[in-house]
Amino acid sequence: MSDKKETPERPALEQPIQAHLGDQLKKLYGSILSEPIPEKLTALLDQLEKAERKERESLSGASDGGGDQ
Repeated sequence: MSDKKETPERPALEQPIQAHLGDQLKKLYGSILSEPIPEKLTALLDQLEKAERKERESLSGASDGGGDQ
């Protein structure tokens, strides 16, 4: 019977392997970071921001006026 508790649950990668993986990920995603954000996505983000702002304002307005009767 083998004792599996001696091996770590998350084995650490050696430094050269980590460095190589990091370099490869930078190469893969670096070009994506320089691409422009599509206009449709920015419009959706603007809509979301407006909706969140409106919700925050309605919540803060409800808490400000609800205590005085």
